Amino acid sequence: MVWRSGELALVKVGIRFRAAVADPVVGMMIRTRIGLNVYGTNTELEKLNLGPCAAGDTLEVSFSFRCELCPQEYTLTVASHDPDGVWHDWLEDALAFSVSDTRYTAGVANLRANATMRRA
Repeated sequence: MVWRSGELALVKVGIRFRAAVADPVVGMMIRTRIGLNVYGTNTELEKLNLGPCAAGDTLEVSFSFRCELCPQEYTLTVASHDPDGVWHDWLEDALAFSVSDTRYTAGVANLRANATMRRA
């Protein structure tokens, strides 16, 4: 999978609950290929209440964001957990993806700087 730097990205996480969960939280984390945490969020931080879920319930949680990352390889980890951090399921490096751009930039955040010069 390849995203272009600056494009709108969409991550969908499908969950099927094997047991009742009173207040589930679903999250995602983007990391560099060497494991540096680049960005993470979850439904609790985004103020999206998933409500109580019964055994057998299925949900699809979507995270959309502008992919302002520098060109390189990344991984995506997703998880479901309680608000206190006790996890239900954790998929470490569930997806590997690349970010491309027409110009090279260093680091992880593509800040789209413009360089100018004026002779004094």
